[in-house]
Amino acid sequence: MASTFPIGAGRQYEIVHDSIHHYERSATRSRNEVRLQPLPRKGVQLETFRLEVTPAAEMDAQIDHFGNPTWLVSVEAPHSALRVTARSQVSITPGERASTAAVPWDPDQLLRSPAVEFQLPSPRVPELKGIKALAGEMNLAEGDWDSLLRANRDLRLRFEYLPGSTVVSSTLQEILERRVGVCQDFAHVLIALARYLGWPARYVSGYVVPEAESEGNSHAWVEIGSADGSWLGLDPTHKSETSEWHLAVAVGRDYSDVSPMRGVFVSESAGAPPEVSVRIAAVDPFELRKQLHATRQILQNQQ
Repeated sequence: MASTFPIGAGRQYEIVHDSIHHYERSATRSRNEVRLQPLPRKGVQLETFRLEVTPAAEMDAQIDHFGNPTWLVSVEAPHSALRVTARSQVSITPGERASTAAVPWDPDQLLRSPAVEFQLPSPRVPELKGIKALAGEMNLAEGDWDSLLRANRDLRLRFEYLPGSTVVSSTLQEILERRVGVCQDFAHVLIALARYLGWPARYVSGYVVPEAESEGNSHAWVEIGSADGSWLGLDPTHKSETSEWHLAVAVGRDYSDVSPMRGVFVSESAGAPPEVSVRIAAVDPFELRKQLHATRQILQNQQ
């Protein structure tokens, strides 16, 4: 079963995010939240989004507390596997990268702002003594944008990027003690530092669009809340600020708010870890028009 959501000049890309979940014994039912629909942002336009689910499922689209499109997927018949494939087509128009700096917050002003939610501790980013020690080790100053830029640039000097060294459930305390991790872990560390220094900071999940076709993974970075109402992106994994090529699909306080797929199933045994693949490729404009036409035909046939 599939649900198609057509949405809207630039360079076109297709992102295919495929997730397969196997069960040792058939699940009698399963219900999941899926957050894989790219967010339209400056320089980024979502052309089409299509969510394919096997076996047949009931689907409903909603907007969550943080403004993320969230698909509710329910399979009410016995099934031994669940496959969810998100197909997105986006247009990216690069712009001039002006040098910007976040405006520091007055503490009283922050307390009256909705952004305060992102300055408080969250499930995956609690207050820890280790963060205070790390901020001192890096000579970071409260409310100082240059300190955050330095932390974003230098975090990789203190933490080793090592795929497979952590799991989704690894805690912030474990990351601080072991000094290894991947993009999710580095994002949590930078969020914790930013909050300790008085800044609202949120977790962003998505992809970095490559120059050529890529078999890749999801990515994670951080956005810092500025007192002028803007959010500025920092990518500690790549030691850079973000651009239009950082394609966001969800934002939240930490990973627990933006998990690409989260839910429950009923079975007599546990499920295996999901098989996940991501492919990102440029789309020829003529080919894009053909695919948009095919999408319209599918919609007409569903009516």
